[in-house]
Amino acid sequence: MVRENGNVGVLFVDGSEESKRLLAKLAENGLSGLIEVVDVSKNSLRGWLLLEYGTSEVPLLVTEKGVLSGSKSIEEYINKLRKS
Repeated sequence: MVRENGNVGVLFVDGSEESKRLLAKLAENGLSGLIEVVDVSKNSLRGWLLLEYGTSEVPLLVTEKGVLSGSKSIEEYINKLRKS
């Protein structure tokens, strides 16, 4: 799935090591341009995440087909993107 702006999803992150590791993985695999990144620690969006997705935990990746929570699930998705 590719949205009109060329992105395949939105990744919500904060300043945690887990978030930093995922952002580095995106960059290493040349996928940074495919996923829009929103830093909830700068935008005060944690409450909105809770309302919209039922959790305020990040990292959280939202795609057309679903919502992935936690670095392991998101890394698996990144690996699939890299291979396609």
